[in-house]
Amino acid sequence: MPSDIEPPPVILVVDDEAAVNRVVTRYLTHVGYRVLEARSAEEALERVRRQDPRIDLVLADVVMPGAGGIELAAALLSRAPGPSVVLMTGVLPEDVEQLDVNGQVVRVLRKPLDLDEVQQVLRVMLEGYPSEGESDTVHRTG
Repeated sequence: MPSDIEPPPVILVVDDEAAVNRVVTRYLTHVGYRVLEARSAEEALERVRRQDPRIDLVLADVVMPGAGGIELAAALLSRAPGPSVVLMTGVLPEDVEQLDVNGQVVRVLRKPLDLDEVQQVLRVMLEGYPSEGESDTVHRTG
């Protein structure tokens, strides 16, 4: 759980399915994060550009109408400094746990999501807790 001293990290959940946004937002809010939602990569990029509030991490679906999560990750990771990115998918092969997006490793979570796993991955990325059993295999994109 985020520290009580500092404001909680801000996570932007990006999925074109309202039900996914709603479930993930409720869960992450319950465990102490501040959560925003977007329904498209374009909306997510606009929210990050505004920096009000500053977004610490983007959790995005790989497949969405228009630009998908990989394209969103590439755009966000080209910003310095920018938010961390985690992708979620039900369409990539089961063994894909990480992708190389423009030379940076992006974690991939499987749908249907295991919300406890989501929390563990976000905790590692946002708060630096050690991760157990991280895969060394990185799948390259593009």
